[in-house]
Amino acid sequence: MSPEDQYQGGLYRPNRRDLLHVLGVGGATAFAGCDGFLGGNAEQTDRDDDSDSGGTDAADATETARSRTVSGEYTSVAGSDANSLNWLYTNDTTSGAYVDLTLDSAWAIDNDQNVFPLWAEPSTEDGQTYRITLRDNLQWGGGYGQMTAEDWVYMITNVFQGEDNWAGYTNAGDWFRQGEPIPVEQVDTLTFEIRLPEVDPTFPLKPIMWGQSCLPKGILEQYVPDRDAEGLRQDEEINTLQYTGNLGPYTYEEWERESQYVTVRNDDYYLREVEDLGEEWEDVPYFESYTVQVIPEESSRLNALRNGEVTIAGIPPRNAQGFQDNGDIDVYVQPQPFVQALKYNVRANGWELFREIPVRQAFVCAVDKTTLAENLYRGFAEPAYTMQPRFSKWYVEEGIQEYTFGTGDLQGSGPARTRMERGIEGTQYEYAGETLLNPDGDPVTLSLYASSASNTNQTLAELVGQQIESNLGISIRIETIPGNTFQQQYASNSPPEGEDVPWSSGTFNGGPRDVSVSQEPWDMSVVLGFNTYPRTPSSSATFFRERGNANYAGYVPESNIPELYAEASRTVDESERRELFGQVFQQIAREQPFGFLLMESDITGAQDSLVGPSDTFASGWDYQRYYFDR
Repeated sequence: MSPEDQYQGGLYRPNRRDLLHVLGVGGATAFAGCDGFLGGNAEQTDRDDDSDSGGTDAADATETARSRTVSGEYTSVAGSDANSLNWLYTNDTTSGAYVDLTLDSAWAIDNDQNVFPLWAEPSTEDGQTYRITLRDNLQWGGGYGQMTAEDWVYMITNVFQGEDNWAGYTNAGDWFRQGEPIPVEQVDTLTFEIRLPEVDPTFPLKPIMWGQSCLPKGILEQYVPDRDAEGLRQDEEINTLQYTGNLGPYTYEEWERESQYVTVRNDDYYLREVEDLGEEWEDVPYFESYTVQVIPEESSRLNALRNGEVTIAGIPPRNAQGFQDNGDIDVYVQPQPFVQALKYNVRANGWELFREIPVRQAFVCAVDKTTLAENLYRGFAEPAYTMQPRFSKWYVEEGIQEYTFGTGDLQGSGPARTRMERGIEGTQYEYAGETLLNPDGDPVTLSLYASSASNTNQTLAELVGQQIESNLGISIRIETIPGNTFQQQYASNSPPEGEDVPWSSGTFNGGPRDVSVSQEPWDMSVVLGFNTYPRTPSSSATFFRERGNANYAGYVPESNIPELYAEASRTVDESERRELFGQVFQQIAREQPFGFLLMESDITGAQDSLVGPSDTFASGWDYQRYYFDR
């Protein structure tokens, strides 16, 4: 999740729409839910630790299935509001969570890493051609009739794979391989095929069809012929979720901007008609309504949890013990896939020296990760060095030891200054004593953005800034900003009006880094956390491809990172695949595309009457089954 999301608690459902599911918005507890509690599509992996902090796992609560009744109002919180309900153009966690309440997706992944069919089920005989079969009881709203394979094929081929990404779809790159669109063809009314150019045994577990949503052909065909991107972006039926029909557990009621988002139980929810799911699914969902309150102040969110005004909220590490001692609150500590890192803007409106590997290494050498993990995060975090957490089976220690920047002998002024001096060789930057001067002879000052919704995220920025100033002689200016504002004005980027670019990968990567820039300049940020995808690591390649749809910072790899990702993705043998991922993560650790800092745990508090959440990585995949035991 992100710094902003992590300490908000209750809404998090990282699925394929999460660029900010790929890019979790900033601060582990700032969002109403980086806890996975809203969430059928949370990235997950195997864990040895199955400990439980006191909550009841919905999957193990079959003995109480008969006691489930529809009652009560579920309320979660968000530190900042969503950007839009048009999921084609959003990838922030809050926007995704709002939409997800009213729309399920193709399928979810359960605690055992098995596909759990929602709208559809995949099958394959060769790991290359995947047949997708839809349920026969899926109905659009707005008079658009039954969801069919034609809806999916039309959307994928005309919008996701539209020429020059005319629609500006954020995740268009997922539907191409080596620059060519993945063939998608309709088989019959409820079946279509996806024909991958190469074998990919983990395709169903990747955020491509996993968690993918859909739009009716009847809406899209109004805009496709004329490539009317603005019309599609502003479409009223999409932006007010009029098309959702029986496709999600809740129905849109109202959205008071910067205040609350309200949904009510969907009386026609399709899953209630599906047989053989188990008794606990028979009357889902079990809440009369699901509301998200937007509460920017962290202290106010925590007070709302203490006072029973909200069902669930994220908890900062410094407050964890107090809530663990509260008999009315169950506290869950969950591993999560988002790495906290110091993001460097290497586009034309960022600091030019961030394009140099030694400079990026120097910045992370300046930061004491161990102290941050132990003191700021109270032990609920550990140092991060590359794009994979230690709990992942794909993490390979060998090859990374020499790049453990920010700890041991690779932390402090010595290793930081040595690398910085190497990085400025041949430039007009120079040191005057302990201070780095720019080509004009002035001290270097850089901006560092933090989330205004998370005190922990702000403190992180302040401590990181102090250590950079002390160990590198660079002045750091801390700026706080709401996560949605950062996404809109700093992460989103585009070329100047009227200027053509050879390619665009959507909202967060509008083209080559020397042309496509954000609305506002920036140098560094800790607002957004990046999804490491511990189950399918190749999904994180989007951050390291020049044309990756999540590459908002404009990074261009200097080694064969994208090629290694691609080779690992198509490798069937797991030991060979792990070896390839080891090479990927070694190169990433060396290049430091962003300064890896920490892997945090989610700490979430819920009223003790809530039954369903657990301490597992996948908690929330079956959130529809949660209920109040009163």
